[in-house]
Amino acid sequence: MNRENNYRFCSICCNAYDVGALLLESLKSIGYVIRRPYLLYKQMFMVGNRSLLIVSIMGAFIGMILALQVGFITLQYNLQRQIGLIGIAIIKEFGPVITAFILSGRIGSAYAAEIGTMKVYDEIDALTVMGVRPVAYLASPRLFACIFMLPVLVVYADFMAMMGGALVARTYVGVELGQFFQVFFQYITFADVWRSMVKSLCFGVIIAVTGCYFGFKTEGGAEGVGRSTTSSVVWALLSVLVADYFIERLLLGF
Repeated sequence: MNRENNYRFCSICCNAYDVGALLLESLKSIGYVIRRPYLLYKQMFMVGNRSLLIVSIMGAFIGMILALQVGFITLQYNLQRQIGLIGIAIIKEFGPVITAFILSGRIGSAYAAEIGTMKVYDEIDALTVMGVRPVAYLASPRLFACIFMLPVLVVYADFMAMMGGALVARTYVGVELGQFFQVFFQYITFADVWRSMVKSLCFGVIIAVTGCYFGFKTEGGAEGVGRSTTSSVVWALLSVLVADYFIERLLLGF
C-alpha cells in the first residue's frame, strides 16, 4: 500500500512539473506568437466570438435566477429595494466562475481534442521534423487567446446578468431599473472589479494549460482522445474552484 501511495504521489508531482513546464514554455514563446499574429487572432475568434451566444444566455439566466431567489426573500422582509446587491455577487463570483465553467467545457475540451488528435496521428511529430516547436505553435496562441478573451467574456457575462437581474427585479419584485442600479453602484467598489479581472486572467490560464496539457499527453487512438477531453474538463473545473478559493483568500489578505 505504501509503495502504491508513493507511486501516486510521485506521479502527481511529475504531472504538476509537466504542467508548470508547459506553462512556462508557452509564456516564453510570446515572441513566436507576435511574429505570427494570425495564429492568435484565429484562437481569439474561437474563444471570444463563438462563445458569445452561450455566454449571453448563461449570463442573462444567472442574473434572472439570482434576482428571483433574492427577490422572494427580500419581499418577505420588505427589503426588496436592496435587490441590486445581487450585482456584487455577480461581479465577484458568479460572472468569473460560471464563465470559466462554460469555457472549460467548450474551449478546454476543444483544445484537448484538437491537440490530442494531432498527437495520435503523429502530426505533432511532423511539426517537430519540420523545425516547428509544437508548444509555440499550438499551446502559446491558445494560452494568450484565453488570457485576452476570458476577461472580456466575463465583463460581457456580468453585463448580461445585470440586465437579466434588473428585468426580473422590475417585473417580479417591482423595483425600478434606476433603483436597482443605484443600489448596485452605491456598494460596488473598484477592488471588487479588480478581483474579478484577476480571477478571470487566472482562470484563462488554467483552462488553456489544462486543455493543451491533456492534448499533448494523449495516447491510444480515438479512445485516448476521448479520455483526454474528459480529463481536461474535469481537472479544469476542479482547478477553477480551488484557484477561486485561494485567490479570494489572497486578495482579501487572509
